[in-house]
This record gives sequence, C-alpha cells and structure tokens, in this order.
Amino acid sequence: MIKTLFYTFLQTKHQEENADRTYPNYPLFPQEVEIRPITPFCWKILKTLTRHEILDEDKLQLPHEKILDILMRYYSKRVIFLTNYLTCQLNLFVKDIDTNTIHFVTLWKHPHEENFTMCESWIKEFVKRKELVAGMVVGMYWDYENCMFCFSVLEGSE
Repeated sequence: MIKTLFYTFLQTKHQEENADRTYPNYPLFPQEVEIRPITPFCWKILKTLTRHEILDEDKLQLPHEKILDILMRYYSKRVIFLTNYLTCQLNLFVKDIDTNTIHFVTLWKHPHEENFTMCESWIKEFVKRKELVAGMVVGMYWDYENCMFCFSVLEGSE
C-alpha cells in the first residue's frame, strides 16, 4: 500500500452549517490514506530470457500450460488433444506495448516438445529491434478484445 494525502474539497452538512460566513476561504482538510497501486496489465506469462532465446537461430519458449489456458480455452477437447500429438501452428499478432507496434508471429508446437515456441520474426522483430539480452524479464498477456498477445519488457538485465 502507498500512503498519500487525500484532500477534502467539499464540506459536510455539519461543517457548512457551522462555517463562519464572514471567512470566504474554506480550509482544506488533508487526510493520510493508503491506496493500492493499480496494475494496468495482468501478465499471464512472465519469462526471464535465457541466452539461447536471444541467439540468431533460437526461439522464445512459452509454457504449454499457459498457452492452453490462454488460447485453447475456447477450443474443443478434441482440438486440444490434437495439439499434444500433432504439430500445431498458430499464426497471430503480438502488440509491443512499449513501442505501440504490432508484429506477426507464429506459435509452433512439435508433438515431441513440451513448450510452444514463438519462431516467426522473434529474433528480427523483438530481440534485435529492442536489443534484448539474457536476464531481461518480459511479460505477455492475451488481449481478448483485439485477439492478440501484448508484449512488454518488464525488467532489464542487472
């Protein structure tokens, strides 16, 4: 919780009735209150980038369970079953919140791999353009209104 001052600009009925009519300025009454910080985004996927994920030939690994929770909740059990045993490829857009740009990527899952990977344009559109390095923390969430992932760098490397 964050402590801050809250100023009351309007008088209560009791204060208004008992106010001195000859004194035109109404005194402000500051009160110390605690407020909860507002988190504008609910990051469903938090990822600390590894050295392998920022190399030229590698891909961003996204946890299988998180992708199923976020994207596959509206698919039938049969489709979800097939993603576990067949090669699955999803083409979608990712919005970079930091730069307000939209990029086309491919989420891909091979049946012998545990995780989904973001392969199409990951290196060019994110790693090189944003100068990402190992140790940075990135966050992603699914924007249901626009049907796309939203991406942001949350913490830089130490």
